Amino acid sequence: MVHAQDWIEKLSELRAARRACAMVVVTDLAGSGPREAGARMLVALGANGAPQLAHGTIGGGNLELQALAHAGELLRAGKALSESVDYPLAEKTGQCCGGKVTLFFETFPWTRRRIVVFGAGHVAQAIAGLHAYLNADLQLIDAREEREIVPALPRERGWKLLCVDQPEAEVESLPPETLVLVMTHSHALDLEILARAIPRRFAYLGLIGSDRKWARFRARLLQRGFGEADLAGVRCPIGVSKHSKEPSAIAISVAAELLERLERADAV
Repeated sequence: MVHAQDWIEKLSELRAARRACAMVVVTDLAGSGPREAGARMLVALGANGAPQLAHGTIGGGNLELQALAHAGELLRAGKALSESVDYPLAEKTGQCCGGKVTLFFETFPWTRRRIVVFGAGHVAQAIAGLHAYLNADLQLIDAREEREIVPALPRERGWKLLCVDQPEAEVESLPPETLVLVMTHSHALDLEILARAIPRRFAYLGLIGSDRKWARFRARLLQRGFGEADLAGVRCPIGVSKHSKEPSAIAISVAAELLERLERADAV
């Protein structure tokens, strides 16, 4: 049995999964119609980009098909949108109720959380191992071939690996909501990645290292023309605790910091 408020739970599930969706609500009905005012459905995009009914119904038939198609168009725009549309229940909609329905559309363009780690060493792999707890798509980017990476990468992994000659070039393709961690095997490469990442204003930008390392990096970045306001956006040292140098301990500390940042973004 479907209860009137079940849509709230389904909407929460879609939000937790970071799956974009649209809510369609019957807000007004003149004459006879397939559903009463207040009836609603949730629409999400399938793997092929086609709109799919995720929950509820506004009455089925051609009216619902047209509403699904319109919700799909709004979702593909990738923005938070809302609008009301009138649908005469006549030949245009393939229904003969003779009334008129007003539907309210509202999109929720939630995107999957994304964490990108530059480097695939001990700490990076330990963080990657926590990706399920972070509820995010996680990717490691490294300049070395996979066979050269130490420690050896696990064969079974729920995260992605990208091996490229110039990891710093990948910065430009990342969306601004990405959480970025810099921890390669090379300080020179760390500095170059950081220099390209700072102007992008990512949701989070962290650099592994000590206060001493950050002091050296700050001096070099200032020489490159970055200002204090630019450098304020870099988190170094990373993590909520700075007492251990064990990769697993650092990973847990960093994961806690990332979760806090993600929850803060969700609350906005």
